[in-house]
Amino acid sequence: MISNIAVTVLEIGGAIGLFHIARSMGGSAVVAYLVGSIAPVLGALVIWARSKKFSGASAAIFAFTALSAVVAIVGSTDPRVLLYKDCATTALIGLVFGLSCVLMPRPVMFYFAQRYSTDGTGEGMAVFDKMWVAYQGFRRSMYQISIVWATVFLVQAGVTALIIRSTTFNTAYTWDQTLPIVALVVAMVLTAITSRHARGVGKARQAAAGHDLRPPSG
Repeated sequence: MISNIAVTVLEIGGAIGLFHIARSMGGSAVVAYLVGSIAPVLGALVIWARSKKFSGASAAIFAFTALSAVVAIVGSTDPRVLLYKDCATTALIGLVFGLSCVLMPRPVMFYFAQRYSTDGTGEGMAVFDKMWVAYQGFRRSMYQISIVWATVFLVQAGVTALIIRSTTFNTAYTWDQTLPIVALVVAMVLTAITSRHARGVGKARQAAAGHDLRPPSG
């Protein structure tokens, strides 16, 4: 847990810190945006160094970072357009979460759960691989949670786009920084509810199976 918190602080806090440092040194909005993207990549490298494995979560972080960088530098670099590009990136990430349920052997959420629900070592991540093979309910919950996160990302992108369209740039920028936190909290709450429900179903099935295996009384 401590390790995962430290890496997350590096990725999020580092991105914000690098962005503001670049801006204070006279960098443009696009340059600062790209400089801030270094932090998530460093976090993924830390996880790779600890686990000796280039995990699916690390691959996703690299892909998302590259996607954000490409979206930032393509086309207009007007500040308001950059906010719209953030919306586009968020929507694309949501689509990745959703489409991974049908186009990939395992949904993207499995790899993030494998990273953040273990100690980050190769042995810890291997437990998730075994659970995926052994438990149908675990696989089902990973698909459900991926759909939840896909929906939250797409709704966040749509709401942010409406705010950018109807308010000033300064107000829109504030919401652009705030809504991802709100979306994250909502997604985590829904994830906890889905996981608790899946555990409850699993325990009920185990209890029913144990009851069926009992010898008849008398």
